[in-house]
Amino acid sequence: MTISQETVQHVAKLARLELTPEESERYTQDLGKILTLVEELNQVDLSQIELGMDASTPTVFRADQAVREFSREELMANAPHEEDGFFRVPKILGDSAG
Repeated sequence: MTISQETVQHVAKLARLELTPEESERYTQDLGKILTLVEELNQVDLSQIELGMDASTPTVFRADQAVREFSREELMANAPHEEDGFFRVPKILGDSAG
């Protein structure tokens, strides 16, 4: 399947992208190759493939089980910065005053 540069330019405009003429040419070729591969995939016979899941199949969850508990000292050994037994991290929220 072929795709035109006009189509690539239209999609780029919708995506608010500015393409150089070289980029437009490259994307035209690349998208054409992708569409050709998709067309090939559409030709694959899937009639003998059993679908693995559908909406009526219930999801099976396993029970959560603690495998091993860590001591505070073991956990804090990996902390780059620790203060009063807690991880110290950079402030990410500013105060409302300013």
